[in-house]
Amino acid sequence: MTDRVKQKPRVLIIGLGLIGASFAKALRLAQSARVMGMDAHPGVADQALDLGIIDEKVEQLSPCPEFDVVILAVPVLAMETVLKQLKPCLKSDTVISDVGSVKGSVVKAAEAALGELPSGFVPGHPIAGAERSGVTAAKADLFDRHLLILTPLPGSSELAISLLTRLWQSVGAEVVRMPVQRHDEVLAATSHLPHLLAFSLVDTLSRDSEHREIFRYAAGGFRDFTRIAASDPTMWHDVFLANRDATLAILNRFQQDLSQLASAIEQGDGETLLGVFGRAKSARDYFTQILQSRQRISDDVRKSLIVAPATRALSSWVQPPGDRSISHRAIILAALSDGQCMVRGFGEGDDNRATLEALRKLGVSIEEESSTQLRVQGVGLTGLKKPDSPIYLANSATSMRLLAGVLAAQGFDCELMGDASLSQRPMDRIQTPLQQMGAALDLSAQGTAPIMVRARASFTSLVYRLPMASAQVKSAILLASLCAGVPVRLQEPVPSRDHTERLLADLGCSFVRQEEELQFEPGPSIPAFDIDIPGDFSVAAVHMAAATLVPGSQINLLQVGVNPTRLGFLDVLKDMGGKIALHHQRKVGGEPVADIQVRYAPLKASQVSAQFSGRTIDEFPLLFVLAALAEGQSRFSGVRELRYKETDRLKTMLEGLHTLGARIELDGDDVLIEGRAGEPFNGGILDCAGDHRVALAFLVAAQVASRPVIIRHAGRLLGAYPCFTEDAARLGYAVTIED
Repeated sequence: MTDRVKQKPRVLIIGLGLIGASFAKALRLAQSARVMGMDAHPGVADQALDLGIIDEKVEQLSPCPEFDVVILAVPVLAMETVLKQLKPCLKSDTVISDVGSVKGSVVKAAEAALGELPSGFVPGHPIAGAERSGVTAAKADLFDRHLLILTPLPGSSELAISLLTRLWQSVGAEVVRMPVQRHDEVLAATSHLPHLLAFSLVDTLSRDSEHREIFRYAAGGFRDFTRIAASDPTMWHDVFLANRDATLAILNRFQQDLSQLASAIEQGDGETLLGVFGRAKSARDYFTQILQSRQRISDDVRKSLIVAPATRALSSWVQPPGDRSISHRAIILAALSDGQCMVRGFGEGDDNRATLEALRKLGVSIEEESSTQLRVQGVGLTGLKKPDSPIYLANSATSMRLLAGVLAAQGFDCELMGDASLSQRPMDRIQTPLQQMGAALDLSAQGTAPIMVRARASFTSLVYRLPMASAQVKSAILLASLCAGVPVRLQEPVPSRDHTERLLADLGCSFVRQEEELQFEPGPSIPAFDIDIPGDFSVAAVHMAAATLVPGSQINLLQVGVNPTRLGFLDVLKDMGGKIALHHQRKVGGEPVADIQVRYAPLKASQVSAQFSGRTIDEFPLLFVLAALAEGQSRFSGVRELRYKETDRLKTMLEGLHTLGARIELDGDDVLIEGRAGEPFNGGILDCAGDHRVALAFLVAAQVASRPVIIRHAGRLLGAYPCFTEDAARLGYAVTIED
């Protein structure tokens, strides 16, 4: 795909109804494409041009206009005809997509029209709409904070997927991927069936004057339920015929359930009615929770940080918030204990709250004496209760992986779900070892969430070698072993953080480590305990990096956890010439803790081997920034795992540092950085892709830039690091948060 396509492609939108015209208008306002429009109805394209919705109109496809991307916003049943007309104009790298709500029929239409499907063909569907239709109803914000589902085929090009993702994200959509068949099943249940019911109900009540009169007395509930019956009848005629099989399948299920309700009413069976209504209310409350979480996260992600370069030395002290990794593990073990536990210093971030709320949904009583001090009433190793709906874990992979291990041995079925980002992270890495122990976990076809954990009664001991250094995978296995009461022997390629082992050992479980192998013998129960959680080293590392780079700086970081399995960053920074001193070293909650003093220091390059990856994985973005300003060439090995974090962290860091002028490149799975000692970064506009660790790394880089740095989509760091603004002000960062 050419550089021209990557920078500002020419997008042809065929069909300028509500969806097509709204996408055109939004693309044009975002200046992310040159927009061309075409419509079969006379005068519509002219109207779109007059309204400023498109940059130019296309009247016919012969001769072929020049375009890089074509979006088909035409009725589903018209796809084959339009694609046949379009075929002579398609090039080998043309990107082809659509906005139809049925994907199976679109694929069949493309096969019939084009024969072998081109690699640029990637069907899509925006989950958005409005009651009005037509070009004059176009709304530039129609897709803002709404999902856009891409349904790539086995032969779809990653370049095409990437370009479509960028275009839809530029108009505010949250892009997710889904198989074609699954998309049609989901939409049949959540969109097509509700429209069918609304159309049918309004039709039933309006067929004679006697029933039509009752509309005068209908209230808001009727209005809300039947609003979607005002949709375009022709469009829905096409949808139901195109998605016949999936719609009939869910309609038949609904008819069976409706018959049972009718029977319960006829027989006066109140218990059945209450059961249905109670389950429905719980599921609706869960749906509301997802929407509210998505709305809040969307609002947060859209925030930008405007960071001015440091004009004076950083100074003062901060106490980082409670360690996130330890907080997850401490509250889970408190819930599994046989008594009342006190957890002090609990991390206030969104991920830790996800674990806390999940445990409450599983029947654990948790009293918050303050936002960081919790009193937990343990229920025992197998005392959790079956939740009344799926457990939503937002963006927290730690919550999902650790709880999957716990739930594997609880004796009931439970579903774990997450947001779009979490739903793309690999979960088969926990599925494999847990199933070898006897657990039953169902994942998506891509090996991702949602995870359905099914009840199993029999478990066996496990001998397993982890294919990667992962504290989350290791902890999931250990927690499953604990709850199931079976021993495990684990081997790690390199050491990963050992917070779970330390906590379990303090609570009486037996651990033996021999070279690479860890042997765990669980006890019959977990006693009640109190714990103080040390400050998060990963947060402290951000301020350590900034103080190292800003001349004259000296800061103190108090009560920071200095677990040896977390200190890869500290070791590398010292090797590069960093000036760090640890004072007042002691133990807190079974973890080594210290106060850390950091001073400004010129840096030299470092060679970081893959052996550091397990101890440094979260701090690699900071090390990339430091190396870019050091003297000499640095090499970082073993960084591939960065691609599988909340975002493709490796890709985002390389793009951002290139913008700042860093000399950084990939060499296989290694990162090479040629330092620019004494030369500031350029400044500019960066996108952290909603990843709080990338945002914090760019914040550090901004301290030594020649002009301000704007970090887009950075609001998630406020959820991960709630006291960020206070700590930033205390240390002397010049940061403004804007929506």
